[in-house]
Amino acid sequence: MKKALIIIIFLFGSLSAKSDVIYFPYQYTLVSYSVEFIYSAEWVKKLKSSNVFWAGTGIVGSFFYMKKPTAGVEVAYERRFYFKPDLYNHFFISGYLGAAYMTNFKNINDVGIVPGFKLNYKAQLKKNLVLEPYVGLSLPVTIGYFPFPVATVGLRLGICKLKKRNKLK
Repeated sequence: MKKALIIIIFLFGSLSAKSDVIYFPYQYTLVSYSVEFIYSAEWVKKLKSSNVFWAGTGIVGSFFYMKKPTAGVEVAYERRFYFKPDLYNHFFISGYLGAAYMTNFKNINDVGIVPGFKLNYKAQLKKNLVLEPYVGLSLPVTIGYFPFPVATVGLRLGICKLKKRNKLK
């Protein structure tokens, strides 16, 4: 019964398709893809968690309508919980709240507020260069549309400034 309810919720979500902080502003998708470039500042607060502020730009589309991607800019606050202490990379879960402006450069210009959560993997490519593939579930709120949850498969490439405290409790 639980599986059926989850499937029904996702089917309702396909009526108003959005994803991640940058989202897909059309009305007919269930699962979206996202490719983003971000700049983030991450402050370590506890042994396994951090606060992150980030801004970026990216492209979002639907797996069902590959020829209609949209582009946008985004800002967000994210709270991360890492599974391994004191590394601040590899697998983590996060909750976030962000805002985005999306456009298809023709007839769609949309602004949304987007809360959600993600399962992420953070790969440190260079000292400040990170690659973060993720799977997320978000609930975009925009004017004129009832908010529905949407799943996203995404990839973020970005510059990350990690600031650790000297002594963590």
